Amino acid sequence: MRFIYFSIILLFISITAVGQEINFDETFANAKSEAEKGNYDKALSLIEPLRIKFPQNEDVKIFTGRIYSWKKDYKSAIAILSPLADRVNPEPDALLAIINVYYWSEQFDTCILYCDKYLAVDPNSIDVLKIKVTCLEKLGRDKEALEIIDHASVNENSTQAFKGIRTLIGRKTKNAVSASYLNVSTSNPGQAPLHYGYVEYAHKFSKSALVGRANIGHVNNDTQMLFEADYYQTFAKKDYLYVNAGVSTGETIFPVTKIGAEYYFRPQKRFDYALGARFMHFETDDVTLLTGQISYKTGSNAIAYRPYYDTGNELFSHVLSFQHTNEEKERVIRLELQYGNVPYLYLYNNFTQPLKAYRVGLQYQHRIGDSFFVRPIFLYEYEEYLPGEYRNRFNAQIIITKRF
Repeated sequence: MRFIYFSIILLFISITAVGQEINFDETFANAKSEAEKGNYDKALSLIEPLRIKFPQNEDVKIFTGRIYSWKKDYKSAIAILSPLADRVNPEPDALLAIINVYYWSEQFDTCILYCDKYLAVDPNSIDVLKIKVTCLEKLGRDKEALEIIDHASVNENSTQAFKGIRTLIGRKTKNAVSASYLNVSTSNPGQAPLHYGYVEYAHKFSKSALVGRANIGHVNNDTQMLFEADYYQTFAKKDYLYVNAGVSTGETIFPVTKIGAEYYFRPQKRFDYALGARFMHFETDDVTLLTGQISYKTGSNAIAYRPYYDTGNELFSHVLSFQHTNEEKERVIRLELQYGNVPYLYLYNNFTQPLKAYRVGLQYQHRIGDSFFVRPIFLYEYEEYLPGEYRNRFNAQIIITKRF
């Protein structure tokens, strides 16, 4: 009888043990499911009994640390993960988890230290290398970041994982030089082509930028130059002020003198606004343009409307643009629809009567390597050159830029 009694007790204990094992797997799976749904407190309530019952189970510890990191309770996550990541033979999954904790909490110096620990075991981990390179970029250690990218690209025969970081570093370059040529031709009736070009040098400071530009124009066997300077000053929330001034060597091809300013601001996340004015002194007249812009951005696409108002001639002009930008490749495709006397870059005439013009323009920017840019621009105009008389006008431009 006693044997039967003990056998029943042993059988009950065995069944209970099996039930506990099943309960562990089921509870762990439920905790993962709740964490995936973003129910972090629920996941923690499920995982906590497992931590108490199985205090040596490292999978439970690591997952608990991950939950706290997803919950942005970085202090608790570090307290749980550090003993596993700091020992002589660190647990790789714990290292990966704590790397993410320090990266998400923007403790970039410490994150790099744990990246180095992991890379000592797995030196070709692209995910960890990418986090380390990103941390170096955030800390301004761009040279070290580029050295790692170049070495990793050789080993992996691919630079795909690092293209975005290369772009961020490239945009930090302080200097750029550009050269441009613009040809303006007409037909029905036609006239001799107009030729314009410029070279410019730009330099970035911490919160500002300065551009110097020398323009040259050849029109009707006459050649004149315009010297310009642009200044950009950035403020909080990515607002910035643009100021332009120039003086020419002649009185007909370019304005004798010119000055302008425009303020760009972003009171809402997806909308950009601008307000500005331009003044141009010609040989026989002065022109004042009031302008501004409203732009809406969604993802990689933006649509913008810009009006111009010529105060002296009481002329309204309009530009509607559509732009697609690939930030990683720094590639731009832009379509413009224009109506009225819209200034083409630095070109604007002192009209004395409201002549109409309808325009459609397309431009494309392509990056070659890390620092060369080519931007072709084509603009077609159906231009009223005399009251009631129209002709075709073709503007073809190429801009080449090198940043360094």
